[in-house]
Amino acid sequence: MLRFSSANRTKRLALGFALMLPLAITACADPAAEQARLDAEDHKNCVELGFEPNTEAYGNCRLKMKEIRAKENANRSPNVGFGVGIGVSKGF
Repeated sequence: MLRFSSANRTKRLALGFALMLPLAITACADPAAEQARLDAEDHKNCVELGFEPNTEAYGNCRLKMKEIRAKENANRSPNVGFGVGIGVSKGF
């Protein structure tokens, strides 16, 4: 059986807590706050690319950012499933 000193045990506990804290915070994340963060990031990216807010080009840039994020999310978690399809036909 392994025995750890009290100081070593305390260090391990602190390390475990430090590693778990970000996971706990992420689990409690507010969807509205996450959306606001993404909106701010998209705004910053489009402005840095030279698009002026409240213009058609800026709107297109924001839409493209959302499209890119949707594609990245789809690639990260592909929708793989099984199902049964039932079709109806009027004649053969």
